[in-house]
Amino acid sequence: MRVMILMLIAFLFSGLWVQHQEVRQLRSQVDEQSIRLEGLEAELRSRGDISDLFTRFIVSNRKKILDLQRTRSLTVTAYSPRLQETDSTPHVTASNKPVRQGIVAVSRDLFDSGWVFGKKVYIKNFGIFTIDDLMAESKRNHIDIFMFDTQAALSFGKQVLTVSLVDM
Repeated sequence: MRVMILMLIAFLFSGLWVQHQEVRQLRSQVDEQSIRLEGLEAELRSRGDISDLFTRFIVSNRKKILDLQRTRSLTVTAYSPRLQETDSTPHVTASNKPVRQGIVAVSRDLFDSGWVFGKKVYIKNFGIFTIDDLMAESKRNHIDIFMFDTQAALSFGKQVLTVSLVDM
């Protein structure tokens, strides 16, 4: 009977020892996860600092950023009021005004980004023009200067120039 009791006690202790080992292993896993969680929290805090820093940078440099969007290198050509160069109404712009010196047509991607009718553009070395016309849908990053003289328009050719949207 004593032997049985001793065997039972030994069996219980071995069961407790196994459970103790499992608890130690679980505690070790919890500690590892806590360390990992602390690392992730620190990373999130640093990213928050970076995000805050980035936001402050954008706010403090808003005008410069907007100026970058307003000044671009664009393909610049010239057109005249000929059917070969325009739609069926060569003397009327897309804004429904008569053509005149000092206007430009802009590509639709520029128009969609705020380069709209009535706004002024400065084309480096050529001056200030009013946006009053649109180019064909296939054109991108392109401005067309209106000229009454077809030969002058052809002579102008195709140039890549610095163009700025200006507030006037």
